[in-house]
Amino acid sequence: MDEVRLIASDMDHTLLDEQGELPPGMDDYLDRLTAAGITFVAASGRPLNRLQQMFPSRAGIAYIGNNGGTVSYGDTVLFQSLLSPDSYRAMAELTLRVTPGVPVACAPEAAYVLAADAEHEAYLGRFNPRIVYIDNFDELDADVDKFSVYLPQGDSIRYFEDVFHPAYAAEFSVTTGSPVWVDLMNPGVHKGHGLRVLADHLGLGRHQLMAFGDAHNDLEMLDEAEHSYAVRNAHETVRQRARFIAESNADHGVLQVIRQLLDARDGVLSESVETVGGIGKDGIRPTQEVVQ
Repeated sequence: MDEVRLIASDMDHTLLDEQGELPPGMDDYLDRLTAAGITFVAASGRPLNRLQQMFPSRAGIAYIGNNGGTVSYGDTVLFQSLLSPDSYRAMAELTLRVTPGVPVACAPEAAYVLAADAEHEAYLGRFNPRIVYIDNFDELDADVDKFSVYLPQGDSIRYFEDVFHPAYAAEFSVTTGSPVWVDLMNPGVHKGHGLRVLADHLGLGRHQLMAFGDAHNDLEMLDEAEHSYAVRNAHETVRQRARFIAESNADHGVLQVIRQLLDARDGVLSESVETVGGIGKDGIRPTQEVVQ
């Protein structure tokens, strides 16, 4: 694992615990990663401004926000793909007409929500530090890099399969981030593309990339990294796609792997590092060795 120079992690249900909190001691590990010459990437369906709040700008931090809609290395935006107003207005119209979902037009610095849906502010505000309420989407003209549908009933897969994928998969990236979210971006825009943008910027190859995820919107990112991990609580599809399994987010599996990688480089685990994948023990094993 000496070749790893970039570690990208999804946030919700992967790095964050079920209360949405970072693992204890995360700042110390970020400092150790920076000292080791490893870039940490916060990769999420959350917008850029929320990720920057969680990981204040420092050397060695990069961001993949809004499922790849905006990619930033520190304060420098490397990539951004904006939906046309006609596109997100049509997505909002379809959402309101055939689903019980809440349409959310997501920009790097704000989320646009109907004033009629203000009752959901407490939940939406967990992900979007700035919510702008509007009367309708027909006149909205903003820098929207992702359109999301919040489905409080937890049936995002149903509406992904029955409504949004059939309507938009031919022209847009359509995915689900959790049971309550369906996300739509421009074609070719996803976390995997964001990771590739960062790797190209830093001059890194696939063998130097490590990634962690739990949901369908992480699949392309896991495909881009040779050292790909699904946390143990991940969706079954993600567990099958990843090369390795880390412990669950509740057990801070991402930090376990990071700790083992850093300790191995420091010589702390020189006699306990497995030869398969070069990853330490403590339950982190190749996918095929995990009992399902």
